[in-house]
Amino acid sequence: MTEEPYLETVTAITSRVRRASWGAIFAGVFVTIVIQAMFTLLGAGIGLSMVQPSNQAQTGQGLAVGSPIWLLMTGLISTWVGACVAGRLSGGPERADGMLHGIVTWSVSTVTMVLLFASAVGSVLGGAGALLHNALDKGGQEQTGQTAQNSVEELIRGMVPHTGALLPPTGRTEGGQAPGKLTEMAQQDSELAGALTRLEASGGAFRSPQDRDQVVNILTSKHNLSQDEAVNLVEQWDQQFQQVRGQVAQKTREAGETVAHGVSIGALAGFIALLLELGVAAWGGWAGAASLPRSTVVTPASTTP
Repeated sequence: MTEEPYLETVTAITSRVRRASWGAIFAGVFVTIVIQAMFTLLGAGIGLSMVQPSNQAQTGQGLAVGSPIWLLMTGLISTWVGACVAGRLSGGPERADGMLHGIVTWSVSTVTMVLLFASAVGSVLGGAGALLHNALDKGGQEQTGQTAQNSVEELIRGMVPHTGALLPPTGRTEGGQAPGKLTEMAQQDSELAGALTRLEASGGAFRSPQDRDQVVNILTSKHNLSQDEAVNLVEQWDQQFQQVRGQVAQKTREAGETVAHGVSIGALAGFIALLLELGVAAWGGWAGAASLPRSTVVTPASTTP
């Protein structure tokens, strides 16, 4: 009796009906989010335990450097585990299917965490806005009971943040009047305060001679200054105002450049982090699919009698 030999082959059965398992994807998403939350709590516990009130500078610098590194490393780990779970549960025998499941799992989990973060930030900003609104309402009620002189003083100080620090230019000041004297007058004269506001809103004494003449007329008619004294006082005050405005504009530009540079670095760092997570997610999905057992089919080999 002749024995019939058999040949053992390994085959992969590919489903032609469904290639995406959303159950596996959502399972990977949940695993990713939970592991990331666990690592975040662990990092917060370790980081806060190292806070030293006596040395806040070094503690704050250490947290600023360590927190992004911790979030990146834990994000990569949680992404790999979630993608591996999705690839393993996908049931697809091909490793490419597992890799795609890992990438989709990473995409869904990233969008979910962004939405959760945005919701949390929105809640915090909403609470802060409510507190600010209540504070402004209370401040407005208190402002109603103040005198008109204080209101004008706030107007001038709002127009020139450093009004109280104004000093006369170096050298002799004609007429014995300093720019700070004009500020004191404006704090007590609402008409003068409004005229000064219009003058500086129009660009200053040299750009708006009409507004300058209106201020001069108020000084000569209501405050008993001579024409020359009023003109010199307005020009000196405008000079100081323009200096303060230039300083504020310079600081604003510097702050804008700093913010733009920081946003640029943050955007590039975020792109690199997402790119790394994408690669880790593809690797995790591939590893999960590779761990699936392969089906073994025994088929008889054709033999010649």
